[in-house]
Order: sequence, then structure tokens, then C-alpha cells
Amino acid sequence: MKRFLIISLLLISASSWAEGVRWQDLPPASQEALMNLKDNWDKLPADKQSAIANRIDHWQSLSDEDKNEAKQRFERWQQLSPEKRQKLLAKYQEFAQLPLDEQEEIKRKWRWFKKLPPEQREIMRERWQSLSIEERRALRERLRQANPEQRRELRRDFLRR
Repeated sequence: MKRFLIISLLLISASSWAEGVRWQDLPPASQEALMNLKDNWDKLPADKQSAIANRIDHWQSLSDEDKNEAKQRFERWQQLSPEKRQKLLAKYQEFAQLPLDEQEEIKRKWRWFKKLPPEQREIMRERWQSLSIEERRALRERLRQANPEQRRELRRDFLRR
């Protein structure tokens, strides 16, 4: 009996997902935000409808501050050259292929970097970009092998150069 219930629920949820989201089932705020899609909504694939409905729900749940930040990121994206966008997309896809623990480590390092004062971030960026590929590899390896205190000292030295 329990197995039958689980299978039934899975089939029901799979069939409702396959049907997509009917326009009239969208909340009024979502319909208003998606008004430009109204005439073609029924022509969209079911998975596309579900994805759009989920994204608009997520957007509407964001705070005004988060929405403004997202708008600013989008505007910066729009201002990039097609070549720069392509490079960034390739980097993102490369990142997405990494194991989750490596992704988390990169995110942790990024958060650390973002916490630095803007002046220090700029100095680090400039110094990093002035290094040759070999110097970057050597520094990465030294940082990787260093204990936390040694890493702090390496970073201090890097900033003092």
C-alpha cells in the first residue's frame, strides 16, 4: 500500500510537471511581470513554463536591495563585449564542472577577498595581473602548501611589494 502511494504521488507530480503551468494558475503579480509572454505562454514547452514560473517566484521573493543588486549586475553584463561575455560563460561552465568541494573552496576564497577593503583588493588585483603565469603558479602552490599563519604572511608580503 505504501509503495502504491509513493508511486501514485510520483506519477501525479510527474504528469503535472509535464503539463507545465497554465497562465491562469500564475499568481496575478507573476502574470503582470510576464505580460509580454501571455500570448505565447501556451506555446512554450512545459519545462520552460515551469522554469520561468519558478524564476519569477524567486525574483518576487527577493528584497528590494537584492533586486537592485541583480539589476546592476545585469546592466554590467549588458555593457560587456560579446567576447568578454563568452569568456565569462566559459569560465562559469568550467567552474560548474568542478567538484562541489572545490567550488565551495573557491567561493570561500572569494568571500574572503570581497571582505578586504576596496584599496587592498585593487592592489592585490594589480599585483596579481603583473605576475607572469609561472609566478602565479608558484604563488598559488606556496599558498596551497602553507598553513594559515604562513598564508597570512604571504598575503602581507604580496601587499607590501
